[in-house]
Amino acid sequence: MKINMNSDFIQRVKTIMKTHDFLLGIGDIASATRVSQRQLRYWEKKGYIHPAKTSEERRHRKYSYRTLMKVAMIQSYVDSGYTLSVAVKKASQHEEMSNALKHLVGDRLRDFNILDDGYELDFGAVKGISEDKSLVAVMRDGQPTELVLRSNVES
Repeated sequence: MKINMNSDFIQRVKTIMKTHDFLLGIGDIASATRVSQRQLRYWEKKGYIHPAKTSEERRHRKYSYRTLMKVAMIQSYVDSGYTLSVAVKKASQHEEMSNALKHLVGDRLRDFNILDDGYELDFGAVKGISEDKSLVAVMRDGQPTELVLRSNVES
C-alpha cells in the first residue's frame, strides 16, 4: 500500500523546516541527553551552547532543537573519551552538516509517500539529467536507502 501525502502537507513540512525552531527548556534538554542542568549552564558560560531565548532575569532558558542535537553529540563524544573542547569542535562540524540537511529537505522536498515497509521522498528534477525525472529516496525498513530516478509522468 502506498499513501501519497498531498501538496498542502509537503508545503507545510517545507515551511516548518525553513522557519521554525522548536524551543525546549533546560530541564527538557537535560532529561533528553542525561547532561545535568548544571553542566548545561557551564557549557553555556563557556560559549559551547547558546539559548535561543531567555527571560529578562536569565532564569528561564529556551533552547532550539538544534541545540538539543548538539548537546547530545557533545555528550556522545565525551562518553567516548574525548575532552570537552575536542567534543565541542567535533559536534560543531556535525552541526554544520545538520543545517545543510535541513536546508536540503526544506528546499527540495517535492513529495512524500508512505509505503507498507518504509517511505519515499521525492526531491524533484535533477539538473542536467532530465526534467521529466525526479530523484527519489526510497527508505525501506532494515535496508539501505536507495536513490532512484523516477519518471514524473504517471502511467
